[in-house]
Amino acid sequence: MGFARFVGFSVVRAWQGFWRNAMMSLAATATVILMLVLLAALFIVIAGLNSGLEFVESKVGVTAELQDGLSETRVEGLVAEIEAIPGVSTVDYISPQEALTRLKAVFAERGEELDFGGADIRLQATLEIGLTEPEFARDVSLALTDRPVVTRITTRQQEVDTLVGVINVIRTVGIGAVGLVGLTVLFMIINTIRIAVYSRAREIEIMRLVGASDSFIRWPFILEGILCGLIGALVTVALVTAVWEPIQPVMVAVFQMPTAVSREFLATLALLLFAVGLGVGAVGSWISVRSYLGATS
Repeated sequence: MGFARFVGFSVVRAWQGFWRNAMMSLAATATVILMLVLLAALFIVIAGLNSGLEFVESKVGVTAELQDGLSETRVEGLVAEIEAIPGVSTVDYISPQEALTRLKAVFAERGEELDFGGADIRLQATLEIGLTEPEFARDVSLALTDRPVVTRITTRQQEVDTLVGVINVIRTVGIGAVGLVGLTVLFMIINTIRIAVYSRAREIEIMRLVGASDSFIRWPFILEGILCGLIGALVTVALVTAVWEPIQPVMVAVFQMPTAVSREFLATLALLLFAVGLGVGAVGSWISVRSYLGATS
């Protein structure tokens, strides 16, 4: 019963303190919202890019163009040799006729018709090599380089490397931006609670004279900071939920990330926002009250 009364007292005093210094409290809450919106945007973009990276990696393979005139026996032997290379999962032979059929299909999808203008165009035969892991692309390419029957080797490894570089840059810049805004939020909450503490200095002194412990004095102020974080998190989650449906098609089209836009992803994001919002509010309040009580003890 005593603990419940203490919790009730602390919550009521936190609510009163929040509105007693409404201007600073709302300013701190606004900065919390700004930080959490940036964090949510960063989390969504990074998740999208990671899903895009997985999509690209799933398509990474090695394409080897072959010399003209290879016999069927020579092609079968080459396929068997390549299948024995570590990291190779599949090897498919694409004849010149099949390559031409594919090219025509690509043009047909665009509503166009492939026309060589009467010229006798012959595409080269290729081997499409699937990999167990994308990182094997370089090793397999090197293994094929010295084979005279292979005239050209292409991979999508450069696309993977480029995307990884983009993800690292965005992650670094985003974390830096969120960190700077987080420090601003922390500073705002510390000052908000400090002003509240100083405005009630006489009350705190009386509470100390009648034997109130530091924890009894501290918790209403900590809950006041947590209230700033809670309101900020609620507003941010509401904003993200409101735009969630419209941005899903864009995310799928841009990032190729059907799993990252699921309800489970939204729930994870909401939990992250609440945890960060409450954590920053609690830490800022604790720092402010601890420094004051330490200085006046």
